[in-house]
Amino acid sequence: MADDSFRPQKRQISQEEVSQQEPPKNAAEELDQMAEMRRRAAAEVGEDFPSQPSGPQGDNQGRVKGNIPEAFKKAVQGGAAPAQGAKKQDMRVTGSGKLEELIAGIGARGSMVFERIELPSKGKFYNGEDGPSDGVIHIRPMTGEEEEILATPRFVKKGQAINMIFNRCMKENYDSGNFLTQDRTYMLIYLRGISYTPEYDVEVRDPESDQTFATTINLNDLFVDYCKPEFGLESLEDVLPVTGYRFRYRLAVGKDEQVIQDHRERRAKNFDLSGQADDTLIYRTAHLLEEVEGLSDKIEIQTLLKKLPIQDVAYLRTVVNEPPFGVDTKVSITNPYSLRDFEIELPLESNFFFPRARKKATASRTQA
Repeated sequence: MADDSFRPQKRQISQEEVSQQEPPKNAAEELDQMAEMRRRAAAEVGEDFPSQPSGPQGDNQGRVKGNIPEAFKKAVQGGAAPAQGAKKQDMRVTGSGKLEELIAGIGARGSMVFERIELPSKGKFYNGEDGPSDGVIHIRPMTGEEEEILATPRFVKKGQAINMIFNRCMKENYDSGNFLTQDRTYMLIYLRGISYTPEYDVEVRDPESDQTFATTINLNDLFVDYCKPEFGLESLEDVLPVTGYRFRYRLAVGKDEQVIQDHRERRAKNFDLSGQADDTLIYRTAHLLEEVEGLSDKIEIQTLLKKLPIQDVAYLRTVVNEPPFGVDTKVSITNPYSLRDFEIELPLESNFFFPRARKKATASRTQA
């Protein structure tokens, strides 16, 4: 189909018409003349041209569309340009009136309300730029667009999917990759609960009887430990129980988890079948250590960890990876066959974000 069926040609104005036009007295009149020319061109091709009032100081109701510089929009509309990095929550798209009506109705029904949550860290390890210093953020339930991200293998494989979803569903303009692992785990579970339901159907295995059965975990029953007033940045140093070496460390954030995952994948690809060991645990601990008795080189710290007594290594791993706050992901399960109770770590299976919809219970029939 020819381009002119979609793109109406501009009307050529003769030199005589140009000479008859009066020069504009100010910028506002020049804009009015431009608008009048566009109205004429639109009228010739049978299109409607929306009225755009203008004045010496602009009109806040005027609408400017297209790829237009923000400074020009501000001058014409009389409004301030949006702040750098500000998020838009407008759900409107270009489409039919019915489509716009249905999309507008989503927000009107309250399904896209941002919920206020307090992170387990209480913001004590953020400076206000890398995360909320008061520990408070607002998140909304996921939409079909977020589910598309989870269903895109390249995003999941590169570890980008969760960050993309957090950043889209969070009202504040933070990079969730800078959030502590403990806060991210809490956000992940909370987001699943408000997007679907807190009821999480899983298949579990009793380690004693080896029986497998289906059960439902209520995510609302998970206990959350919030950071105590006495634990802060100054607390991130300690002494090893055996050697007595002093060490300083930092808590893992989302970007660290990605670095460690990349290391694990590289090791898996280059795994030496002759007997080379997997050093992921040592690598993770060394990555989060700032220094040990003045030693700060990461490779040398890894070498030191391999030589330390196992009690010191285990102590380091616990202190560095398990701060005294976060979601307790241990879940108590009852075997329905033996009625034996046992604990498991919250399993993150494929149906965590792709649960099957539960059928509504049908009303019981009454006999006539």
